Amino acid sequence: MSIDQQDTRTEVNRTVVRDLYRHVAAGDLEAGFALLHDEFVSHNPRVPHDPATGTGKQAFRDFFATPAGQALATADQEVVRVLADDDLVAVHVRLTVAGTDMAIVDLWRLRDGLVVEHWDVVQPVPDPLPHPHGMF
Repeated sequence: MSIDQQDTRTEVNRTVVRDLYRHVAAGDLEAGFALLHDEFVSHNPRVPHDPATGTGKQAFRDFFATPAGQALATADQEVVRVLADDDLVAVHVRLTVAGTDMAIVDLWRLRDGLVVEHWDVVQPVPDPLPHPHGMF
């Protein structure tokens, strides 16, 4: 693959992930789920998934039907930065859930223009911060 092809794929993947966040922020979860590959897997321990009984895509959908998933879907979010390199896209997000600010880094892997894998790291933003650097 040429550098130009890789750069183009990187930008397409960045756009797909940005669209995923836009759909969720707009409350259009079905449009967001449409961006997930049929072989999608989430590594988040809050998303239970038994591959013997269902797909990772369905497990992710089921998570968003839970109270925790609904809170996440309706939370205020600010995408602070997006870093993309070929099939990997990292997103640094400020999420406010029930008045609590959270700092999140999501890592997405894409295949065939769809999200196929997800990891995340989540931490509350302390108030006050013990330093002047901020979290974002």
